[in-house]
Amino acid sequence: MTPTIYGDRVQFPDLTNDLSELCFKLGENTEVAGVSVAALATAFSIDRFSTAVDMGRCSALLAAQETVLLTHCHSDHVAGLIAWFSAHTRRNRGRPTRVVVPEDKRSDLLAALEIWPDFDGVRRRVSLNDALIAARQGTTIDLSGGGTATSFGVRHNTSSLGWAIKDAENQRPLVVFGGDSTVEPFREDPTLLDAAIAVVDCSFVEPGTRVAARLGGHGHLADWIELLPEVRCDHLILAHLPPGITVPDILQHLPDELPGTATIVPWTAASQTL
Repeated sequence: MTPTIYGDRVQFPDLTNDLSELCFKLGENTEVAGVSVAALATAFSIDRFSTAVDMGRCSALLAAQETVLLTHCHSDHVAGLIAWFSAHTRRNRGRPTRVVVPEDKRSDLLAALEIWPDFDGVRRRVSLNDALIAARQGTTIDLSGGGTATSFGVRHNTSSLGWAIKDAENQRPLVVFGGDSTVEPFREDPTLLDAAIAVVDCSFVEPGTRVAARLGGHGHLADWIELLPEVRCDHLILAHLPPGITVPDILQHLPDELPGTATIVPWTAASQTL
């Protein structure tokens, strides 16, 4: 459904085989899959590294991931953790079970998991204290498959981190997840998004809502269009879009000519609404 006017500058993700998530492929062995709808659920997986970023909902693909990198602890980013712990520890015994969380939220998350009802089976199978790993800006986590994830600071209305994921062969990140954030950290330091794929917050689309976006600690489509000349990623995934957003809703707000060189990937199916 990409209009001719944009050529290959606007692309759309594909549906996964089970039709439960969207996916975007980079080369032969890297695929970012998941769902991201503002205020409802955000959860991505990079199966190559057995890693998820956020867990706003769980699925069979997400449950198989060994490490969950949390950007923050708002409910639409962590609500699937209960199901993930249960499914992952039951079906993948002996494999790592790790949740990496902003350090000042670790104790609260641990306390919540320790009193969650009907969670005794998980507590028998895994030590929650060992499973929760605190992260601050600049923390590096070793991942399966020779990958690493390094956190960086972002600007939301609660303690939040972004994550840059690399493989062992390249200094440039394969994927950067900006988490929920205004565009300001990336305006101040465009190198944060220097990656093959950058997944960013685009919670607001309509004109007249840029102030609301900034007050809520979110990104606006107009902010990203304005920043495109400075963006250094190859593919910019606009995630955390509003509920009910359609492809025409996105396209009508894009300029006739897109500045910069990054491909724009609205995280919505080309033929349906989210």
